[in-house]
Amino acid sequence: MTTDESTLALVAAGGLDVDDREILRRIALLVEAADPVPAGLVDSIGMALTIEALHAELAELHLVGEPELARRADETSIEAGTITFTTDVLTVMISVHPEAGRVRVDGWAAPAGELSVELHQSGDVTTTTSDSDGRFSFTDVEHGPARLVLRRPSDPTVPIVTPQIEL
Repeated sequence: MTTDESTLALVAAGGLDVDDREILRRIALLVEAADPVPAGLVDSIGMALTIEALHAELAELHLVGEPELARRADETSIEAGTITFTTDVLTVMISVHPEAGRVRVDGWAAPAGELSVELHQSGDVTTTTSDSDGRFSFTDVEHGPARLVLRRPSDPTVPIVTPQIEL
């Protein structure tokens, strides 16, 4: 072991003193100022962990329409017009229509049948049931990030969760 390695091992074996803690505090302030935690990241991580814990079926996003509907690259959502989500067991298409400063979400699920459909938005959950043709809708919905959680009566413990979209 070289002298530098011995010194490093000795320093590494010691505890943090007041000066060390102050240096780390200042580094944390610099990092927070230069590269803050993105808004919504903690919620997204929580949702991801919840999904993993539920062993949910994750729906894959397919955009339908014009690419200019995409939001800024630094945002974590995609502005929705008409989009399709697919899994091995279910395909869901939604269409988002502006109505008096809010939006209406119309959806269709295939294969057709009754499903429990939840709209998760800003900590609120609105629930509806699709009809026998797989149609459902949510009216008077706020603009903003949202995701759908669908539950099949044949397997209600395995939800189908869409990626977050911008309504």
